[in-house]
Amino acid sequence: MIDVKGLTDAQVDGYIWKIKRELGDGLFIPVHHYQRDEVVQFADCIGDSLELSRMSAGTPSRCILFCGVYFMAEIARTLASEDQQVHIPNPSAGCPLADFAFHEDVEYVWALLQELHPGEYVPVTYANSHIEVKAFCGENEGFVCTSSNAQKIFSHILMEKKRVFFLPDKNLGLNTAAALGMTDDCCVVDRHSQDVLRLGECSIVVWNGFCIVHRAFTLGQVKEWREREPEARIIVHPECDPDVVQASDESGSTSKIKTMVEGSPEGSKWVIGTEYNMVRRLKRENPGKLVEPLEVSICENMSKNSRRDLLEILLAYRSGDSARQVVLPAGVKANALRAISRMLRIS
Repeated sequence: MIDVKGLTDAQVDGYIWKIKRELGDGLFIPVHHYQRDEVVQFADCIGDSLELSRMSAGTPSRCILFCGVYFMAEIARTLASEDQQVHIPNPSAGCPLADFAFHEDVEYVWALLQELHPGEYVPVTYANSHIEVKAFCGENEGFVCTSSNAQKIFSHILMEKKRVFFLPDKNLGLNTAAALGMTDDCCVVDRHSQDVLRLGECSIVVWNGFCIVHRAFTLGQVKEWREREPEARIIVHPECDPDVVQASDESGSTSKIKTMVEGSPEGSKWVIGTEYNMVRRLKRENPGKLVEPLEVSICENMSKNSRRDLLEILLAYRSGDSARQVVLPAGVKANALRAISRMLRIS
């Protein structure tokens, strides 16, 4: 048995490349934009959580080693076939945003909303949520959404003369409501909310959660960069506070940020408000452009995945150890898939 802890980084990398060659098409390693370079180097594809999950399910690979945080691996497990195994390098790589909304708390508020307006609310959960919350949405005729299609799904629900119950990211909810011109018809709720009457007035009810990484960006930072680089375009993720989004030139998903920077002409200047590993990679890959972070903000959970974690999983898989998998209860998986499938039909 190989003592992974006793190996140098170069030796670990060598073993990973060797096993990748041995497994060939039987192994697929999707890697999220926010991963560290030591993990990104082994990527078969790089993208956001849903994009990677769909690609994983479309591969013939039996082993999917999803390099991201746990909710992402859960989505991949939901979409993958029964003969595919889904692993995550470090199962402790969680998501503080998802932890703002646990299933029991969501059920409590849902019951309150049903008392106010029976049958009028449609639950929508951001992909950055626990699988049980996705299953709750599926069970109640709701949707999963991404930062790219949240506005489209909100609009679909509102056009059906329904109300939106969105969780767990307050900022994405508020920014989406603002884009629809519905800021005044939107309110924030959580397990401890007492303002029942106010909830009853709103067409969009948003859960009070936030992403630690994107909350680090401030309006003051935007103003500082305006003075420092007045020609630079500022683009931020919609998980940022609404005042930051409104003060920026653009907002969008990781895929949109990447596309805009890469598609801009040489000499372009960009200041980006999202996780630093992605910004640093864009800076390195676009040497003819100014690419700087609005502020250095790193996702500590994404950074938990390491090259040694990858090697340990691969060694276990190669030896026939199937214990280190992402496994979902059948009912939870089926209901989560319903919510994801509804999203795909709309978007």
